[in-house]
Amino acid sequence: MKVKKVVAISLILCMMISLAGCANPIHMVKGLFEDEEQSASNIVESGDDAQKDEGLRNTVLYYKDDKGFLIPVMRKIPWTQGRGIAKEALRAMIDNPANRKDIEEIGLIPTIPANTEIRGMNICEGLCKVDFSSDFLNYFSKEEETALVKAVTYTLTEFPTIDRVQVMIDGKVPNNLEYGTKTAQALSRDNINYVSAKKSDNKVVVYYEGTTNGLESYFVPVTKGIEKNDQASTNVLDALDALVEGPPEGRGLYSEIPKGTRVVSVDMNESVACINLSEEILEVTDNEAAAQSVAKSFGLTVKEQNPLIAGVKLLVNGKELKLGKENKEDPVVVPTFANQYE
Repeated sequence: MKVKKVVAISLILCMMISLAGCANPIHMVKGLFEDEEQSASNIVESGDDAQKDEGLRNTVLYYKDDKGFLIPVMRKIPWTQGRGIAKEALRAMIDNPANRKDIEEIGLIPTIPANTEIRGMNICEGLCKVDFSSDFLNYFSKEEETALVKAVTYTLTEFPTIDRVQVMIDGKVPNNLEYGTKTAQALSRDNINYVSAKKSDNKVVVYYEGTTNGLESYFVPVTKGIEKNDQASTNVLDALDALVEGPPEGRGLYSEIPKGTRVVSVDMNESVACINLSEEILEVTDNEAAAQSVAKSFGLTVKEQNPLIAGVKLLVNGKELKLGKENKEDPVVVPTFANQYE
C-alpha cells in the first residue's frame, strides 16, 4: 500500500514539474492534502518512526500545580490515525475524571476547563488556529485565565511547526477574554510563571523546583525580570545570575543551590557549558541527589538561552567539581524534557 502511494505521489509531482513553470511544485502537491481542518499530525509526524510504530509520541503538556504554576510534563500521547496529535495533546489537558486520575501521582491538575470541546484546528505557516467550545471560558479568576491561555499556547508551540496560537471560541476570535487577556492577535510564548514584583523589558527564564502535597518534585520554569544597565539583550550569565538569587519567598518554590553562590564565569565549549562558581557551591558536592538537582537547574536554565547545550560542568576556581559520592567528572547531561511522566 505504501509503495502504491509513493508511486502515485511521484507521478503527480512529475506532472506538476512539467506544468508548474515558476510555481513551486512541492507547494502545489502540499495543497492537494491540506484542508480547513488540517491537523498537526500531518505536519509533525515525520520525525520518529519508532514512536509511530508504537502508536505513541513524546509530547510536552502544561499542567498546573496547587500553587498555580504551569508545569511542563512530557507524556506519551497515543498516535491515532486521522486525528491530529496536537488535538490529542489538548484533549489530555481537559479537566475530567480520566485525565485527573492519569496525573494524580504527580499531584498536578488539568488546565482546560471541564466539558471543553475542540471544534477545529488549522495550522498554516507557523500559525495554529484552535477553535474551542464556550466551556473553555468556565474559569473564575484572572490567574486561572492567564494560566489557561498560556498552557494552551505553550503546549501547542512545543510542536516545531507552530510558533503562534490564535484562540477562537465557537468559531469567532474574541478581542479580550473575561478578565482582560487580549486574544485578538495570535499569541506566542512569553512570561511563563512570571514572579517578579515589577514588569521589566529584560526577562530570563530559570528553573526552580516545586512539589505538591509532598509528592514527586518537579522543575518549574519561572520568568524573572532583571535590571540591565546597557541595551544589550539578555545572555546566559544574566540568566544564571537570576537563578542563583533563588526563588521568591512565599511562592512554594525551592532550590538546592546554596545561598550566597555566585556565578564567576561561563564558558561555552561546543555543546557543554562550563560554569565557574563561588565556593558556596561546595556545600552540595557530597549529596548526590542535591548535586544532580543543582546541575539540572543550571543545565535547563542555560538551555533556555542556548538550545544546543547538551551538558554542563560545574567548577570552583577553575577546577571541576566531582558531584556526589560517585565523584563523576563527566558533564551532567541536560535532559531533553524538564519533567518526564509516563
